[in-house]
Amino acid sequence: MTARSISWCAFAALAAAFIFMLAVCAGCVKCDPPTDLTGYEKPFGVVSAEAPSPPKSFNVFIDASRSMYGFTAPNSKFHDIINSVISRIPQDAKIQLYAFGRSSVELEGDLRKMMHTLSDRNFYSQTHTDLCKPFDEHIQSDPNSVNLIITDMVQSTEYAAQDRAIFARLLRQYLGEDGFLSLMATQADFQGDYYTEKAPSTIKVGDASTRPLYCLAFGNRKFSKFVQDKIGTLFEHSFEFGTTSENKLERADNSDRRDDPESFIFERNDEDLPVSEFILKKGHTDYLKVAMSGYEDRFGKTLDYAVAYKGKADSIYTELNGAGGMIQADSLGDDGRVSFKVPFNNNDPGEYIVRLTFRKTLPGWIHQLNTDDDTKAENLNKTYMLEPWMRFIMDNFEDYKHLATTQYYLYICRK
Repeated sequence: MTARSISWCAFAALAAAFIFMLAVCAGCVKCDPPTDLTGYEKPFGVVSAEAPSPPKSFNVFIDASRSMYGFTAPNSKFHDIINSVISRIPQDAKIQLYAFGRSSVELEGDLRKMMHTLSDRNFYSQTHTDLCKPFDEHIQSDPNSVNLIITDMVQSTEYAAQDRAIFARLLRQYLGEDGFLSLMATQADFQGDYYTEKAPSTIKVGDASTRPLYCLAFGNRKFSKFVQDKIGTLFEHSFEFGTTSENKLERADNSDRRDDPESFIFERNDEDLPVSEFILKKGHTDYLKVAMSGYEDRFGKTLDYAVAYKGKADSIYTELNGAGGMIQADSLGDDGRVSFKVPFNNNDPGEYIVRLTFRKTLPGWIHQLNTDDDTKAENLNKTYMLEPWMRFIMDNFEDYKHLATTQYYLYICRK
């Protein structure tokens, strides 16, 4: 065989090897996880709160009923909160103040005049409190503002129980698919009369007493971080949804790995994002068992999950219909670890994102501030029917995609 023949044989062998490698690589899945939170949220239709917008318009509703009179002494915490709320609103934002009780009325004049009106104790004289009135008369026609309602959260109408349910429906209708809600609470000094709701009576509240004071805030989700950062710090307690709290969740070792698919390989936790990355080799799977550390009780034990997929020929992720559902987490002890199984029978090669959201549950402070009997003096530092009211709201938002305490993502590259 001549040298030229050997050279052509070698070239042919190299060419065949190159073609073979191309064929192999054509079947490869490139692992390329998103680089920011928006990249993980977008496939699931979540409007990211990563880059919040400063709100430009505020509606501030002040409960002007007689039951608020006890909060309104000079230099009271009630007035401090109102003044602080107003001072923390951006200078270039529009502020409109309202009073509500039996009706909802726009206060007249410039900001100074409106604030002076609120400082007059005689202003708090309306005989009933109907929190539906701000919706009926002002809020529904203004979808672009942040709404703040400062109140004692006592619905005082002839049909109060039904009106609480109606309020929940009005709130859901107003917020649509991309809203947030925050209920903030604090104990504020109170001296005056409290008008009971369970049975009509009046209780005189003496010096050094407190009653719960609330701010109910809601609007477009892009404004939620502003409310949390600027308004939420004025209160001792908060309950919110439509925004997710920061968390320190990350993947942890399972205490028992026998149930894990052998081909499910942990790669890393993303230090800057709530994401863990995995490789899943060829084979059949029914579920993925995942353990997380950094769990907190406020997250709750119920998780919703959804799955998005990007194949080799796809440029974007698409949420898979029917691939989501609800699962329960199991505690692994007192060290902040939980474990759960995510159903996952998606065997096609490609990239997957699993969105995990711990479903919102009512925090313990709402139960602690709730009473179903406000005729007893020992219950004056609680709020009549607060917990049922919040449950009406939760029921109306049961299928809301932003109804979560926190979110976490699993990125899975399936070979």
